[in-house]
Amino acid sequence: MPAAPRTTSPSTSTSRGPVDHDRFEAATRRAVAEAEALHMRFAVVGCQDVVAVRPFQLETVDVSASPDPLSAALAWMRSDLADPVSLAEGPLFRQALITVSAERVLWYHRSHRIALDRYGLFLMDRRVSELYSGLDGEPFDPLRPVVDEDVAYALSAGWRRDRRFWLDRFADAPMPISLVEGTASPSAGVLRRTVELPRTALEDWAEVAGRCRTSWSAVVIAAVAAYLRHVTGTSEVVLGVPRMCRRRTAALNVPCSTSNTMPLRVLTPPGASLTELAGDIAEEVKVCQPHERYRSELLRHELHVPRLYGPVVDINPISYELAFDHHPAVAHTLAAGPVEDLTITVHGGQGGSGPRIDFDGNPALYSGDDLTVHQQAFLDLLETAPRSPDPREPLPH
Repeated sequence: MPAAPRTTSPSTSTSRGPVDHDRFEAATRRAVAEAEALHMRFAVVGCQDVVAVRPFQLETVDVSASPDPLSAALAWMRSDLADPVSLAEGPLFRQALITVSAERVLWYHRSHRIALDRYGLFLMDRRVSELYSGLDGEPFDPLRPVVDEDVAYALSAGWRRDRRFWLDRFADAPMPISLVEGTASPSAGVLRRTVELPRTALEDWAEVAGRCRTSWSAVVIAAVAAYLRHVTGTSEVVLGVPRMCRRRTAALNVPCSTSNTMPLRVLTPPGASLTELAGDIAEEVKVCQPHERYRSELLRHELHVPRLYGPVVDINPISYELAFDHHPAVAHTLAAGPVEDLTITVHGGQGGSGPRIDFDGNPALYSGDDLTVHQQAFLDLLETAPRSPDPREPLPH
């Protein structure tokens, strides 16, 4: 099987309670048949086509007899992630039900990022949950209008305006700032450090956001920019900020991949406060958002630079609870695709839980100890700032 870039978006949903395997397979079979993007095939020249739906069988794995069933399940999933995906032959996805115990089952779903982005995975999760629970619901919309819309955009005056916007904004080609020296090729295998915070953390961020008249996501991005300034002493950083790019498009009910990483320039002068940084970031997002569809890889190619941005800050505000015939389930992202430098993903929390922060580092640039140190230092800054009596006070530098 020819190797393909490891740009998979695997996830698991943990369900507690007995699972009807036949009913679950019927639900996944129907959802998979509706999701046309999962059946795409790609040629070397960049052409794409949707092939006929091939027979799909939900795999079953039982690790309940293992001394450590959860570790055995994770080992099975990591082994599967190491297998390359053929864009020309497929399949672009794999699904399995992994029995950990009589009362705990994992639904594993790996899909290539070229087929599904995070929102696409969310649509798949919701549809299977709906079908398994006996609700017919609305099927997915067809993929063709999304493709046609994308082709029309590439030929439009809007595309040309967006291109000119980004070329002007990055005319001086600023050097991306990182927490480490050197660069490396994007790595499929990543090092991850995860921490779960109490629910009060989200409330603290929201309180600061209210005082700053912005969103808590801008507060978190501001903290990342402040931490980069603290470590590197730089007066400007360029962060990568993933965008779903589905507003007012045909893709709202289509599991596919439309996301793009938007480069965000952030000035970080000495003495800048959290309020100022968060406000500047909110304004920068507001200015850049209308042009978010222009592909960052095209911009990088046109600027003739190896990199556009340093760390990626991925805010995942989607907080949803799945239920499979009244059995609650929680979704977990195992990997978010290749990492060029460092990706900081902030999950907004599910089912009343607090936020979770993942630090994914390129192992060619970071060690596990590096990630642990940076994550803890960042959390210290993020925890201290909301407790300041005045968020206008300068942040550490």
